[in-house]
Amino acid sequence: MYQILTKRDARTDPAWALQRLFYSLQTSDTPVSTQELTKSFGWGPRQLFEQQDVQEMSRKLIEQLERRMKGTPVENAVPELFAGKMRTYISCINVDYETSRTEVFWDIQLDVDSNRSLDDGFKDIIKVENMDGELKYYAGEQHKLQDARKGVVFEIFPPVLHLHLKRYQYDISRGSMVKLHDYFEFPEEFDAAPYLSAGANKSEPWTYLLVGVIVHDGDIDKGSYYAFLRPAKHGPFYKFCDDQVTRATLKEATRENFGGKYTNEGNLANRASAYMLVYIRKSRLDHVLAGITKKDFSEHLGTDPPNLKNNKC
Repeated sequence: MYQILTKRDARTDPAWALQRLFYSLQTSDTPVSTQELTKSFGWGPRQLFEQQDVQEMSRKLIEQLERRMKGTPVENAVPELFAGKMRTYISCINVDYETSRTEVFWDIQLDVDSNRSLDDGFKDIIKVENMDGELKYYAGEQHKLQDARKGVVFEIFPPVLHLHLKRYQYDISRGSMVKLHDYFEFPEEFDAAPYLSAGANKSEPWTYLLVGVIVHDGDIDKGSYYAFLRPAKHGPFYKFCDDQVTRATLKEATRENFGGKYTNEGNLANRASAYMLVYIRKSRLDHVLAGITKKDFSEHLGTDPPNLKNNKC
């Protein structure tokens, strides 16, 4: 991040604003404002008091950083950290014919309404769909209509894996979007190897460690976000909400955010549930969580540190 060349007081540059934010967080003992970063996105006072979607914010930030890193020594840093590859295929059963398309992904979206765990969610994505009967696949002039199988396989997962739990969906009966409070379990560690294609490189383990849980507390029309983060390889979780940072237990970061808690009367007991998860491949932890020293900072980042103003979850 600090290797992107920026100019002093470049208030419309998200790279400069994020450098300033990181610098302030890493050198200050008091809370810092995110206003410089949000202003660099073109957001004004009105947007600051609206509920913004965390997943959309994540993608917007990644796009901005990737654009700013082009032509620099760290041009490929963002995709090397956050980008994976998945392949969608249709394979004929009775003839030798297959079509496929490989795509880059920045996060993986997991259905909450039809699954109860991370494992269920991944199995749902890679399950094979039969194309037969009226759904036969047209395999060109040579093979015509054929029975086929359609599916998705992951070719590679990134070192930093973002998982988006799809807790918002359109309710036909209500004619509007609703939040799903369904139970969805996720582990502290999980092995991603079973979800990779047969030809993927498995020379080293694909085990991931949970380092971030972004929680949404509330409903579709109102609420707030806060996060549980593990900043050190062997350290504890901390809860980050507004200007408060407190140490948290593993249970507080995980089980208490699975959702689906109801009272004996059938009322929802807790409206807080995980919305995004961040995992880091264990073999890449030392690289991703490497420390920062003073020589990494540009001098102009340390001038006029921002003050805390309207810093919302």
